[in-house]
Amino acid sequence: MITDLAPIQVELPGPALWRAVKGDSQVVIMGFFRPLPEHLEWKDGRIVHALDGASVLLVPAEPKVGLGDLWSIAWNYNAFMLPAGKSLKDVLPPAEAEAYERLSHAGKPSPLPVDRLKPTAAAAVLLANQNQNLKLSVDKPVSTIKSLARQAHVPIREMGEIKVGALIRVGRGLTDAQQLDCFRLIMAEADWEAREMDAAAAAWASGDVKTLRAHRAERGRTSCTGEEANKPAFIEKGVRDVVTSISDALSKPGKSVALVDLDYLDAPNGVLDQLKANGVDISVPR
Repeated sequence: MITDLAPIQVELPGPALWRAVKGDSQVVIMGFFRPLPEHLEWKDGRIVHALDGASVLLVPAEPKVGLGDLWSIAWNYNAFMLPAGKSLKDVLPPAEAEAYERLSHAGKPSPLPVDRLKPTAAAAVLLANQNQNLKLSVDKPVSTIKSLARQAHVPIREMGEIKVGALIRVGRGLTDAQQLDCFRLIMAEADWEAREMDAAAAAWASGDVKTLRAHRAERGRTSCTGEEANKPAFIEKGVRDVVTSISDALSKPGKSVALVDLDYLDAPNGVLDQLKANGVDISVPR
């Protein structure tokens, strides 16, 4: 059963927060999604208050690129390219080819040879180009709240780890059918961002979770990892990493703050469900 992520009341301005309490320890959780409009305005008073006196700010893990990863990227570059003499138009069905043409002409052209990339890599490049064209940031709101934490002298710790090498191996190993599945999912994400982003971002900024969930229901999942191209393996791992980090924080007295992707909070048997199953009391801080 999915935890009811009830909308925050209007007298509590700003993005939605939840409080996880166990014994004499608490973790204030802010749910978020990304990308968000670069110039989105939202009230940060409640998260600033939450950071006051916090022992740590828990944030999502970011991919780490080491020297070995750079060698791996260079070594596997051709694995993300189509066979010689072929272009995307040769491998995409008509509907997908039309979506590719439409998005490839939106915004500035990519310096990469997109037409020669395999479908998943091409779609990822086109989505990144659209984000730039629409002025959407994949760093916010995490970068903003990290800055607030530094101002409050609160240490920052990532929840879990993302290994670039593992991502390369997954991308390299996708079958032709999985490549098309991933292409469709990423194109659907691009379409959702173009249509729904402004309204979804406004709902997030005001803590209107009910409206935000309605917008995000149109988004679907954009997972392209695991044995099946549409299997949300990375969400399952993300949920485990977040639950482990929050549970560790709850094992120590005091207050912590966590930034958690709404995909993890909202997933079946997601973060809030698993915390409640572990005896953690979940409420809305006032």
